Order: sequence, then C-alpha cells, then structure tokens
Amino acid sequence: MRDSGKPDGTKLPPALLVFVARLFQRLPHGQALNLGRHTGDLLRLLLKKKTSLARRNLESAFPELRGSVELEDRIRDIYRHFGMMGAEFLRFPVMDEPWLRQHVQVSGLEHVFSLLGQGKGVLAFSAHFGNWELAIKRLALDIPEQIHVVIRRIKDPNVHRFVEEYRESYGGAVSLLQDQGPLPIFRILKKNGIVVTVLDQNAGRDEGVFTPFFGRPACTYTSVARIAVRQNIPLLPVFDARVSDVEHQIWIGPPIAPPDTDTQEAVENLTQACTEKIEKMVRRYPEQWIWMHNRWKTRPIDPEDGVG
Repeated sequence: MRDSGKPDGTKLPPALLVFVARLFQRLPHGQALNLGRHTGDLLRLLLKKKTSLARRNLESAFPELRGSVELEDRIRDIYRHFGMMGAEFLRFPVMDEPWLRQHVQVSGLEHVFSLLGQGKGVLAFSAHFGNWELAIKRLALDIPEQIHVVIRRIKDPNVHRFVEEYRESYGGAVSLLQDQGPLPIFRILKKNGIVVTVLDQNAGRDEGVFTPFFGRPACTYTSVARIAVRQNIPLLPVFDARVSDVEHQIWIGPPIAPPDTDTQEAVENLTQACTEKIEKMVRRYPEQWIWMHNRWKTRPIDPEDGVG
C-alpha cells in the first residue's frame, strides 16, 4: 500500500510479530501451513470489505461463477493460500538449502545468466501471485548476484520494518522503496545487477496506462517498461506457483524484448505484454492471486462527462 503521509493508526507491537514468527518456526512444516490456512479462514471473515471486493472482482473476471458455490470455495481458497504464504514467510529462518531445493523447483535459470552475460543487468517482473517472496529466497541459492526487489512502503511502520528485515536477513533480497524513484534501479542495472518488481497493482492515471486485464481496462504502472525501453533491456517474467501444499514451481522467462523505438507507444505495448503474462498465470492458478486488491480502481475517463 502507498504511504499516505497521514498519522499512523494502530501499530502491531514488534514483540507480537516476533512471537508469532517463532510460533510458526517451532511447528512442523505441515502444521504451520495448516495454521496458516486457519488464519486465512479467520481473515476472510474479519475483513468483510476485502472479501466483498474479492467476490466482485472474481464475478467480473469469471461471470460464470456469479452466485455459485464454486465462487465461495474459490474465495476461501484464496485466503487460505495467502495464509499459507504468510506461514512460509515466517518460517524463512528454518527453511534450509536442502529443504528449498527439494520443495521449490526452478526452470529457466539460463535466461538469467544469459542476460547477465550481456552486461546490462536483469530487470525482472512478477506479481502478487504464488509466493513471490519464497521465489526470491530459492533463486538466491543459484544466482550469485544480489537480488533487489522494489516494494511499496507498508503503512504500519512496525510491520514494514519487520518484513524488510526478514526479507534481507532470510529471504535473499535487498528492498528498494518504490517512492525513491527509478534512480536506484538505474544504478543497480549499470553494475549488471538484478532488480525484481511487481506489475499487478492499480496505478494512478498519471502513473500508468490502461491495459486489458481479464477483459477490463486496468491502469498499470509504466515505470518498468520505460526503463526497459530507455536502456534497451528485455523484461524477464518470473512467477512462482504452489503446485501442492508443500511444493512450488518457479518459471523464468523467456525475456520480453523491448521495442526498438523509445516512444510512448513502445512503452504501452511492452506494459501490455507484461500484463498478458500475468493474466495467463492467474488464469492457470486463480486462487493464488490477490483478488482483494482494487486492481481496477482507476478508470478510463468517460468522454461524455470527463469523469473516470
């Protein structure tokens, strides 16, 4: 979520965050995931507005599910998936290399090393899909270069600090705040480094372009595509999916080459190509995307009344 600049509301005590993390770490992995599922069930009931938004988004994307039992089952599975994802994140300190190599498989690493060999760095994109944090932790085992991830500031500063420290201490990644602008990304790419960002959040009209996403125009950030076009760097798709309760699969590439011309049309075409990749993965595993996010909040301007 974007930092609003307003006074902070309720803050979770750091000691509570540490206690919950240690609880998940002490449980056997299967029991920790089960607790995560139950936590997801609880959040589905408590976060009524988010659950209603997820229902509306799903009904729009999959009209055939409207009013069905399957729709409610899918909403349940979405919350359970994110509950398990949270459990996995909290268990990062006890996920050792043998466990990761056994339970998280990777395909397409050759695309990363091919891009590094060109000396322009790696600019990768993903989505709030599967367990993107676990994907970075697993990839760090095989990629010797430091991985940097572009993130939004979490509103609760205690949660933000906890997540950032966990990511850097146990997740194999260094965080880059989105509100710092593109300059840090340029510097990392200039050193042939690796930057990963997500491209599935709603953008303001002055920050993005409208690309079709599940048949509806969704305002999508163009910053990553602009960097790719300006630097002539391909964009590398990276996605993780849960293929069973305890097993994940990571798919990398092939890279999407930027258009030859540095134009607004080139940026829009590249942004749309990335959105199409994300939609393809979400359609394959619909329960693993963050449907409770207001992805279609920004609307195109109505030519009749000038209102978006």
